[in-house]
This record gives sequence, structure tokens and C-alpha cells, in this order.
Amino acid sequence: MVRYERQDSRIAVEAAAHDGHAVAQAARSVRIDPPAGADLAVDAGFWSGLASDDARNLCDLAARIAGELAAAEPGSQALAGAYALEFVIIAGRLAARVAACHPIVPGDAGPWVEPDGVWSIGDAIRYIELNYAHSFSLEWFVARCAMNVTDFSRRFKERAGCPLFEFINRQRVARACALLKSSDLSIIDIAEAVGYNNLSFFNRYFLRITGLSPRAYRCGSAR
Repeated sequence: MVRYERQDSRIAVEAAAHDGHAVAQAARSVRIDPPAGADLAVDAGFWSGLASDDARNLCDLAARIAGELAAAEPGSQALAGAYALEFVIIAGRLAARVAACHPIVPGDAGPWVEPDGVWSIGDAIRYIELNYAHSFSLEWFVARCAMNVTDFSRRFKERAGCPLFEFINRQRVARACALLKSSDLSIIDIAEAVGYNNLSFFNRYFLRITGLSPRAYRCGSAR
């Protein structure tokens, strides 16, 4: 667990075990730019919009915090505090990057709202990010974006950086990584939670994207 104490644009960071007893606190408050980084750890919209590599990076930092707190070795508290501070800074940078790429315009409601009419490619991407555990079909998105299959596939890859189903699997695996590190759920329960009804498919995609099996990933995170 990471907690924050915020005063204007300055922030003191501390990491605590779930029982609230083992605490690592930064030696002094620091200035965060942008200060929004302090609020992102509990912002579901922020997490749902992260690229898989960015989500994995933040999950790795969270695991390091927990590992240092559990180790209780000399310097563990200071190092856990440093990792917590790094977490906040990176989260703030990612949020600023997203804001720069998708500036708010007059009339923008903020959180994504399903359009009444034809969808854009951006709408399709946001829908997947928010509903990654759902079942999807190419035809379903093609119909909503009022495009033919070729145009949709080309434009989606240009915008997302990968084909439709690769993007879906990367979103699911990123969320599975977070659950493997932060919960005691079984691997089959995690597979189902992120949208896989077939465990062998989950294991195959997880291995291809991360280079590790889900079990090996969880064991490595527990070090």
C-alpha cells in the first residue's frame, strides 16, 4: 500500500504493509511536477488507460516497495520510500504524457462516454481499455466505426501501435500481471477475471508477451 500526504504541490510519500505497521517514509517532502501524480495510484481511469509496458513498470515498483518492507533489512525502509517516490513521479509523467497527446477541448466530459453515433478509432481503443475482459469481434468494432475491415484494421494499428487482438491481449496480460503481484487469486481465476475462458490460451499469450509463465512471473515478483 502506498500513502500520500499532500500540501499544495509538495508531497510526502510513505509505503506501508497491509497491516499498517511496517512503514517506510521519505526523509522529506519533495516537489512533484506534475502534482497530479499523487492521486493516480487509486485512479481506476488512469490504470485502465496505461499501455501494458507502463502498467508493468509501475507494478514492478509496487512489488519492490512490498519486498523491501517484508525484508526488514538495514536500509529497507529508506529504499521502500525511494521506490514509492519513484512510483509517484513516474505516474505523474505518464499522466502528463497522456494529457499532452489527448488535450481536453471545450465540451470534453473527461471520462470516456460511449458515443450515440459512429465511433472513432480512439473510441474503440478506450472501450477496450475499460472493458478488456469482455468478448470482442472485429466485425463488432467495424460496424460501430462504420468502416470496412481493411480500413479499420489499418487505422487501428496506426493509432494503437499493434493490431486489434494483439492490443486486447496486451491489455489483459497487463491487468493479469497486476493481479498476480497484488492478490492471492489462483491463476485460473485471474485468467477468467481478465477475459480468458481457456487457461491454455491465457498461458500462451502471457508467455509470448512477458517471456514468463504466469507462475514464474508470480514467483519472481515475490522475491
